[in-house]
Amino acid sequence: MLLESRIILVDDHAAVRAGYKRFIDSESDMTVVGEAGNADQAFALLKTTTCDALVLDISMPGQSGLELIRRVRLKWPRLALVVLSMHDSPVVASKALEQGARAYVTKSSEPEELIQGIRMALGEQTFVSSDVQSQGLLTGTWRQHGQENPPQATHESPESGPSANCGLTPREVDVVRLLVEGHTIEQVATSLGISGKTVSNNLSQIRQKLGVQTDFELAFWAWSQGFGRKPPGFGE
Repeated sequence: MLLESRIILVDDHAAVRAGYKRFIDSESDMTVVGEAGNADQAFALLKTTTCDALVLDISMPGQSGLELIRRVRLKWPRLALVVLSMHDSPVVASKALEQGARAYVTKSSEPEELIQGIRMALGEQTFVSSDVQSQGLLTGTWRQHGQENPPQATHESPESGPSANCGLTPREVDVVRLLVEGHTIEQVATSLGISGKTVSNNLSQIRQKLGVQTDFELAFWAWSQGFGRKPPGFGE
């Protein structure tokens, strides 16, 4: 008899959980053994339910998915953590991997990519869905299909990249990149696992460092440095 991998789903939308539960349960080697609507429920469930992988969203009410990853890693360091998120930003994906996730899959990906991500994570390998990979700019050290380095969409070295030339800290770079990708301050805060006030403070420091005053000036600078997706016609 084939041994089934036990999965817990964490998402604040019951309909989303139900849809992915049906898909995962249709696999002969996987079964969903529990569901949770937020980080606290998930942590409590993990204490009473044995599982092999935790599939979780990042943006949830209360504690964010990134904070949950950190908590879980401390108590269950070998548990396979798979992020299933609406964010296709390489910045958010990199942050999740840095915190301890083994796979990052977007909700706009084909469901087969989630299954592949779960299997890779269970095998202690790293997986990132194709829509995130296609944007490049993943940061940090991780393994993708046994590779030491992630695919890159830029030829800049860490020393020659935007953050080295402008004096921004890594967190400030993350804030700029997410903002120019269209995220709100609260969305940025949730993605990075910090408060909205901290994001606003970072934004003030960024403007001071760059000598810009308006959002347009900041966006123009960011696009010129390769942050985010340039608008049509920009730089042509």
